[in-house]
Amino acid sequence: MKAYVIIFLVGLMACREATPVKPFVFPEEEKVSLLFCGDIMQHFPQILSAYDSVRKEHNYMNSFKYMANYWIQTDFTIANLETTLSDKGFSGYPRFCSPWQLVRDMHICGITTFVTANNHCCDQGEQGIKKTIHYLDSLHIEHTGTFSDTASYQDRFPLYLEKGKFKIALMNYTYGTNGLPVPKGCVVSLIDTSRIKRHIQKARQDSASNIIVFMHWGYEYHSTPNATQKKLNEWLHRQGVDIVIGSHPHVVQPAEYAINGKDTVGITVYSLGNLISNQHYRYTDGGISVRLTLTRKADGLFSYRMKYLGHYLYRPYENGVRKYYIVPEPMADSIVKGNYSISSKKYFLHLDSLLKQIEKIKEQNI
Repeated sequence: MKAYVIIFLVGLMACREATPVKPFVFPEEEKVSLLFCGDIMQHFPQILSAYDSVRKEHNYMNSFKYMANYWIQTDFTIANLETTLSDKGFSGYPRFCSPWQLVRDMHICGITTFVTANNHCCDQGEQGIKKTIHYLDSLHIEHTGTFSDTASYQDRFPLYLEKGKFKIALMNYTYGTNGLPVPKGCVVSLIDTSRIKRHIQKARQDSASNIIVFMHWGYEYHSTPNATQKKLNEWLHRQGVDIVIGSHPHVVQPAEYAINGKDTVGITVYSLGNLISNQHYRYTDGGISVRLTLTRKADGLFSYRMKYLGHYLYRPYENGVRKYYIVPEPMADSIVKGNYSISSKKYFLHLDSLLKQIEKIKEQNI
């Protein structure tokens, strides 16, 4: 979590006269930015909506067009892929299988990295895990959490996000797989404190500058973290994890700084809520994306800056087909409010509630 710079100034004497020694200048500060996005769900109405009958393939670009400008502004944009991928046999809840074009279009719009360890990663068995990995690899998209075999797990976990002198270890764990067995030979990164501790030690041995853990945990539709989340979060920070990001509840949960004396030593966001889905429970029609800026100071120590972006899933009917648009908070008035029916206005009431919830989180914890 902390870096130290040890400087040895060695004076060299020339035979007859001393060579002038230039004063040491500390290197300038370095920064890296990361944006964390919530749960990517694909219920069957979403799959039907994304089908382009002209191109005869699925196209998701319209769903993400309002978010793209935010996604491309950070060095790394990371999201929870809570579905499997394929080119056929698509299905929604409870055993998700989505068109591979979903991640293609998200990558085009700016998502750089997916975490895949969650309770739906085994929905389609061995083929589901392997096909998902195949499509991500073929599109050159970074990912972590599920692995086609033990060798790739040992070789590719943790995933390292590198920029300049930053070498950030990204780890992803899930509480379970909905009772489905992990297919023989495949690996799903499950929550296990002894295993997590070994991974943290490995990251340190690999000279990781920072450690981020993306946890799939908590109770669905609960707006506060449970005792297990809190206890595990405290343990993670004690082990040296800098940043803890949560998914699974499908609603936003609080965020907080980990403080040691006067220093901020870590950040936790218990749940980001949904990025895109077709859920209709209270507060599931939106979420937050969290932008973190990590600064490596001239003295080798780190500082953290956290910002929120609230977004709302706008689901109007267009030409008899329900569409799905992720609308960021700054654009909500111009896109969501306006000339639409009473049923569409209900979407905006949900958005108002969601944004009030986000403001409450800011006031109480930041």
